Amino acid sequence: MICRKEGFTLLELLMAIAIFAMVIGLAYSSYNATFHIIGGAEAQAITYSRAKIAMERIIHDLESFYPGDNPLFTGSSKSISGNRADTLTFTSTASVRLHPDSVPVGHVIIRYYVQEDPASDSLLLYRAEQPALNEDDDDAPGLLLCDSLQEVAFDYYDSEKQSVENWGEDEEGGDTPSLPTLITVSLRFNDAQEDEKGTLFQTSLTLPTAETTAENTE
Repeated sequence: MICRKEGFTLLELLMAIAIFAMVIGLAYSSYNATFHIIGGAEAQAITYSRAKIAMERIIHDLESFYPGDNPLFTGSSKSISGNRADTLTFTSTASVRLHPDSVPVGHVIIRYYVQEDPASDSLLLYRAEQPALNEDDDDAPGLLLCDSLQEVAFDYYDSEKQSVENWGEDEEGGDTPSLPTLITVSLRFNDAQEDEKGTLFQTSLTLPTAETTAENTE
């Protein structure tokens, strides 16, 4: 009696390999898409965290604006690599105590300014503060508040509700310099793909004394 052992033909082997390759390809695509979504969500969460910290600090500083006898509030529209990189200087009572035993200094001058990140094409937002007695010390070192930025913009609205990008530097006369009735803060992050704009975070607020100042001028 002859016993025959049958095997696979070459065509069957090729078909099996092709089906196996298709299954592996589909599994890899799903795996890659899942991790791409997870990576994008993590990157977005980091961007939102950066924006939250920076916006809360800026809002708190502005809401603690110190008018005094001669309030200081100046804003300049500047540009780095074609993107807005504005500066803002004002008096405030929101002094940051870096050590619990630090002695309170009363009101301070807070300055926000932007520099280019030498390690990338992003912008860095710095916050500097100094005692009001050292008003002429514009070189006070700042602390990095936020990185990975594409644009930092401060816009101001006058009593006529007109938007301007500069405030206070060219103002002449008057014992009490005017204040903007509304301030818009815009932070755009450098987290976009090619040919797309980054994520924009924007908020508007009024200075504590701006409404009173506007009423007194009417």
